Amino acid sequence: METKKNMLLTVWKQAGYLSGKYVKAFEEKFAEYCNAKYAVGVCNGTQAIHLALRALGVGEGDEVIIPNFTMIATAFALHRCNARFC
Repeated sequence: METKKNMLLTVWKQAGYLSGKYVKAFEEKFAEYCNAKYAVGVCNGTQAIHLALRALGVGEGDEVIIPNFTMIATAFALHRCNARFC
């Protein structure tokens, strides 16, 4: 059995954190944990917010209120959906 360090090095060298069997295994286990049919791994929080907004149907012409003190990723994800924000 691989040690945790060896597992991390293997994933890192194969760029397995981007896609591949490790990501697929994580998605399957996470979906099971959440009692969901599917789960999708993304590479950062901006993509996660963008996908969540799309799943909610946020799009062109929609206006979303965001906090005035927030990470730029919040506004950027809305911009990618062609939604207005204030």
